[in-house]
Amino acid sequence: MSTASTTPAAAKQLRKNIRAFSLWDFGTSAYSAVILTFVFATYLTQGVAPADLTDEAAIQAAKDDASALIGTVHACVAIVIALLAPMLGTVADTGGQRNRMLRITTLASVILTAPLALIAPDPSMLVLGAILLAVSAGVLELSQVFINSVLPQISTPQNRGRISGTAWALGYWGGIICLGLVLVGFVMPGTGLFGIPGTDALNLRAVPLFVALWMLIFTFPIMRNLPPSPVSDDHQKWNPFTSYRDLFLRIVRAHRNEPKMLHFLIASAIYRDGINAVFTLAGVIAATSYGFAASEIILFGIAANLIAGFGVYFAGKSDDIFGPRAVIIFALTSIIICGTVLVFVPGKLTFWIAGLCLCIFVGPVNSSSRNLLTGLSRPANYAENFGLFAATGRAIGFLGTSAFAIGTVIGGTSIGILGIVLVLLVGLISFIPLKLPARQAEHEVAG
Repeated sequence: MSTASTTPAAAKQLRKNIRAFSLWDFGTSAYSAVILTFVFATYLTQGVAPADLTDEAAIQAAKDDASALIGTVHACVAIVIALLAPMLGTVADTGGQRNRMLRITTLASVILTAPLALIAPDPSMLVLGAILLAVSAGVLELSQVFINSVLPQISTPQNRGRISGTAWALGYWGGIICLGLVLVGFVMPGTGLFGIPGTDALNLRAVPLFVALWMLIFTFPIMRNLPPSPVSDDHQKWNPFTSYRDLFLRIVRAHRNEPKMLHFLIASAIYRDGINAVFTLAGVIAATSYGFAASEIILFGIAANLIAGFGVYFAGKSDDIFGPRAVIIFALTSIIICGTVLVFVPGKLTFWIAGLCLCIFVGPVNSSSRNLLTGLSRPANYAENFGLFAATGRAIGFLGTSAFAIGTVIGGTSIGILGIVLVLLVGLISFIPLKLPARQAEHEVAG
C-alpha cells in the first residue's frame, strides 16, 4: 500500500491503521513483561509451589519441580502451536479470515489471562496455573501470525522497517508503563498503593486482571480498524487434511522456488529461540542466581524494556537505511558479546550492565526479522509464511531452555547462560550465508 497514491480519506484511514497496529504491540507486551517474564511466572515458582513449607531444602525442591512442570506444559503447548500456526495462516490467506482470527485469538488471550487471578498460594493450584499460563501465552503467540500479516498492508518497502520498529518500540514502552503501575500499585510500598491486601497473595493475584484489562483496551483499536482481509481468487473450501497437505507442498515449493525464504525460516528459528530463552529465564536467573528481590526484578524489567524500546526504535530507522540483514547480524553479534560477559564476569552489577546492554539489541532482531520475512514473501502468502515463521520457531522451541538446563546441571547458572549464547551463535552462523539483493528490490525476492 502506497501513501503517495491514496486519497486524503484513505491516507487518514491508513494513519489510523498504523496507530492501531502499533497499539496492539503496546497492549500485548504487558503480558510478556508482567505475566510471562517478571511477575506472575515467578509467583508460581516462588509463591505457589513452596507455600506452607519451611525447610529450605524442601522449598528449593518445590521450586525446581514447579519450574520443570511449567517447562513441560509450555513444551506441550509449543507442539500444538507448531501444528496450528501454519494451518491457520493458510486459512487466513486463502479465505479472507485473517481479521476474524486476529480478533478471536487476541480476545481469547485476554480471557485466558484473567483467570490466573484464581491461583492462590496453594501447591494444589500449581498445575492449573501452569496450564493457564502456557495456554494464554500460546494463544497470544498465535495472534502474532495474524497481526504480522497486517504489516505489508499498511506500509511500503521504504517505510516498513520504521513502522515495524516503532510498533515494537511501543511494545517495550507499554511493558515499562505496565510494569511501573504493577510495581507501585500492587507491590510497593508494602502491597501497593491500590490497597489490595497481601493475604493469600491477593495483591499479586490481582495483577492478571489488570493486565487483561490493559490488553483489551489497547488491542481494541486494531480489532476495530483492520484493513480488509486478503482473499485468494482460487481458494477452495478448507478442511484440516488439505491444509496439512498444502503445508507440506508449500515447504516443498519453498525449497524449490523460495530457498532464501526457507533458509531464513530455519536460521531465524534458531536465534529467535535463543532470544526467547533469554526473556523466559531472565526473571528466574535474577532471582535465583543474583539474589534479586521481587521489586528489584520489576525495576530491572522496567529498565530493560526502556532500553529495548529505544534500541528497536532507532534500529527501525537503521533497517530502512541498511536493510534488515545488516541489523540482524549486528544485533545478534552484540547479544552474544553481552551474554559472554555475563558468563565470565559474575556479579549483580555485571548482570545490570551486561543485561541492559543485551536488551538494546533484542528488539532490533525481532523487528527486522518480521520486516525481512515480508520482503521474502509473496503478497498472497504473507499470513501463511508468518504461520511457518511461528511453526519453525516452535518446532525447535526447546533448544534455548534445554541448553540452559543442561549447562546449569554441568556447571551452574553461568554455564547455563553459556548454553543460550551457543544457541544464539549457531543461529547467527546459520543466518550469515543468506544473501539478499539490493534493499530496493528486496520485496521482489519471492517473485
